[in-house]
Amino acid sequence: MGVTAAVTYRDIVEALGAVGVERGEIVLVHSRLFTIGLVREASSPSETPPLYLRAFREVLGDAGTLVVPTYTTSFGRTGTPFVHETSPSEMGAFSECVRTTPGSRRTLHPIQSLAALGAAAEALTRDHPRWNVGHDTMWDRLLRRGARVVTLGVPFRQCLSFVHHAEFLACVPYLYHKVLRGEIYAGGARVAQDFCIAVRYLRRNIAYDLSRVDADVRAVSAVRETPLGADWVQSLLLPRVFEICMEGLRRDPYYLLRQPPSFVDGEIPCDGITSGREEPVPSYYQVAR
Repeated sequence: MGVTAAVTYRDIVEALGAVGVERGEIVLVHSRLFTIGLVREASSPSETPPLYLRAFREVLGDAGTLVVPTYTTSFGRTGTPFVHETSPSEMGAFSECVRTTPGSRRTLHPIQSLAALGAAAEALTRDHPRWNVGHDTMWDRLLRRGARVVTLGVPFRQCLSFVHHAEFLACVPYLYHKVLRGEIYAGGARVAQDFCIAVRYLRRNIAYDLSRVDADVRAVSAVRETPLGADWVQSLLLPRVFEICMEGLRRDPYYLLRQPPSFVDGEIPCDGITSGREEPVPSYYQVAR
């Protein structure tokens, strides 16, 4: 799609209202702003993300909260050190704009951190666990608070990170828990503790495909969308997405994948019975007779 359209600040505000964003809400945003086009009030590309931020703040009001992923996958791929306060988001210009705005709060995780700005920012990020999905993570807190996800210039089927929380809770067999060790800094000091992340097995032909989620969400009219410039804005409520994902995973543990993984019998996770391979069981786990 060629990007030839230009939008105004007021177009952005009206589009957010059209997809159901309301004052006082908590909104998680995934964005790819360049596909939407130029913003007329921006004299340079660097002025575009702040205009979108201003639009969200106008619609959400003082009681609202904005959340963005500030992932740093380079920590896991190449071992790039992670500094909680200064490592830039690798999730686009809008994400970095939110992260660097005064008052923003960021969770401490070397790969999958999120930043929040607004009334609930402290509550969403405070004392975050060292794992990325599951109990009491940002995703759990967003779900319990009935947050909304908004996508700007990117279809939700390509960027809905929240599904990883659902698949983790559904105990899908293609994930395992990886220990993250490396250079992690916060508050001017190195963080010595291990972090964890739920990741897919490599070399098992595991590729995500949310087309079935897309179809099921649309079948129950759970997505609202409106054109903006050369692309679209979409909006979904996380509790509804969670219900749809969990129901799909009940039917098929590979609901979120392009095809079932190429697991091998006798190898993890299809490694069969454990008799003969178990280590001695500690006495405190043994059943007293």
